[in-house]
Amino acid sequence: MIKKSFYSNHAIPLFILVLGSVLRFYKLGEIPFTHDEFSALLRTQHTSFSNLIEFGVKGDGHPAGIQVLLYYLVKWFGFNNFLVKLPFVILGILSIFLVYKIAKTWFNETTALLSATFLATLQFPIMYSQIARPYISGVFFCLLLVFFWDKYIFRSIKKVSLYLLGFTISAILCSYNHYFSLLFVAIIGIIGVLFIDKKRILFYLLSGLVIFMAFIPHLKITLDAISIGGLEWLGKPKASFLLDFFKMAFHSYYLIIFIFISIGILSFRFPDATAHNKKFTFISILLFITSYLAGHIYSVVSKPVLQFSVLIFSFPFLLIFLFSFIKELSFKFNLILVIVFSSAISISLIFEKKHYTHFYISGFSEILKENNTQINIYSDNLTSLILSSTTITKYYLEHNPCLYPPELRKLILNELKNTKSNQFAIGITDQQIFGLLSENNTISDLEAFISELKSDYLYLGWAHNFPNKLFEVIPIYYPYLIEQKGFFNSETYLFSRNKGDSVRAYKPYFNSINNFSDKSTKYWSSSENLSPTNYCSESISEYIDKNTEFSSVFSSDFKDIIKNPSDHIFISVNIYTTRPDISALLVCSVEKNNKPIQWNASPLLNFCNSENTWQKVNLNVQLHDVRFLWNKKIKIYIWNPNNDEFYIDDFSVNVYSGNKNRYSY
Repeated sequence: MIKKSFYSNHAIPLFILVLGSVLRFYKLGEIPFTHDEFSALLRTQHTSFSNLIEFGVKGDGHPAGIQVLLYYLVKWFGFNNFLVKLPFVILGILSIFLVYKIAKTWFNETTALLSATFLATLQFPIMYSQIARPYISGVFFCLLLVFFWDKYIFRSIKKVSLYLLGFTISAILCSYNHYFSLLFVAIIGIIGVLFIDKKRILFYLLSGLVIFMAFIPHLKITLDAISIGGLEWLGKPKASFLLDFFKMAFHSYYLIIFIFISIGILSFRFPDATAHNKKFTFISILLFITSYLAGHIYSVVSKPVLQFSVLIFSFPFLLIFLFSFIKELSFKFNLILVIVFSSAISISLIFEKKHYTHFYISGFSEILKENNTQINIYSDNLTSLILSSTTITKYYLEHNPCLYPPELRKLILNELKNTKSNQFAIGITDQQIFGLLSENNTISDLEAFISELKSDYLYLGWAHNFPNKLFEVIPIYYPYLIEQKGFFNSETYLFSRNKGDSVRAYKPYFNSINNFSDKSTKYWSSSENLSPTNYCSESISEYIDKNTEFSSVFSSDFKDIIKNPSDHIFISVNIYTTRPDISALLVCSVEKNNKPIQWNASPLLNFCNSENTWQKVNLNVQLHDVRFLWNKKIKIYIWNPNNDEFYIDDFSVNVYSGNKNRYSY
């Protein structure tokens, strides 16, 4: 017969572990590899270990540990989704157990249960448990490090050498896992010096020497990585980085409010005033804050390295800190809290974040499937532009014979094998490949390219790198968007030049046009310099002379015209100039307290390649830098800093619903 104490001591932690396991193992074999995983897996294709280090590790910017693990996983199991991801899922589950053990040791059962519940059910740790990269492995190694560190520094009377050995091995694993988990080792090592008994400090420092010596074989690779610097594509962290991180990590602002109000009530109603816990409260938040500050400062002073993923190593200690102010509650109360929080977060995970829908679909594959469908419908009256990763596209074409007719698939594969670029853009019409586009194409190049197309329909599918330039050129020749689909960091579009398709074209949910015939047009400032002699439509235009720095301005509260930050603004204006070397800019500025927080511009020169004729200038603006809709204004205008002379007409602002799945993670 099972004793009652089993239920009080083990039932709730066991429930959390089972729930965390189910959420991670659900259809594990059906989860596609991400771009980051493909990048690592394709770098395992080497015939020797030395080649792996030389060509698969150097230049990557990560330590060799996980790349070596993937090398052997692929060698044994191939590109098997389930088996490649399996070790990481297991480490993610073990991390739940370790955070429970550490929180219980430092504080109490209630803190431990709530910390483990959040680590088990939040999308942030679940997603990285399902990705074969050095993130959840780093979480496990960092937790294991702290587990042994705590035993050696604060508790051990017996087995001292065993705990120190565990600490040393864990630190070495952290060092070879990721540079931010290596940073975690340095932080915890320094904190240990502040608290360790002087009788043990010599052995503690010697363990640090052993850790360093164990890393010496990797030192040259690390120095090379430092010389390369950060991630140029990443950009320096914004002031809102931490706020954005909290929103991502805790699913939404609504869930954050619910969580923090709940924590506040629990902390006030059941405060834990135990004196010895204060240092662990300090240690918990210090581990998170120092990791963030180190990444932020390095990103600002040197090169960008800070992104959400690198904070996952210290994230469990943020959770422990949040629940460290609550005293230990009864079994019944603990059970209620765990059920309430786990239910709320799991519901958000499944229905709000739609993790098991979005994360289980590969945009790289979907844009090819959708293109295949459109080719079957429109045949030789369709031109297809595919912008994606060369290697990943080759992988899907080789492993899915249903993508494209056999001859066309063969043609595409041959074309991809001949390109050296990691990213490609390929044109397909009448089942023939007719041209390659480069990432470095200018607006003029793209316009010349698209203007030559003969088909009535244009399909555009992109994955990973958003082709904003194309969205400014395509509507000039294919003005009707009749179909679009959105996935995580990928989208498909079908455009038409056929006027008969205007009835089924997507309509903007906000539209404002200034043709300068109505002086009281809402949202627009008035213009004092109108011309009745040269116009594109109606009977009047605005003349920008040498003394005019700004055109009439569209101005609105952001929340009045934008429903969601995933939406995008398409701005268009007709320009007439007597000289094609015009230097003015079409500008969209999102401002807070009269200071721009997102500024986008399109040079008129990119579109005005002829003189003495009306030409259309477009600007497509993605609103990804805008976090809140309130307390912001949007301004749209033409800026003429170099005293050009030209006419403008039909100045329009359109807002379209965007892809809410694009930034899901």
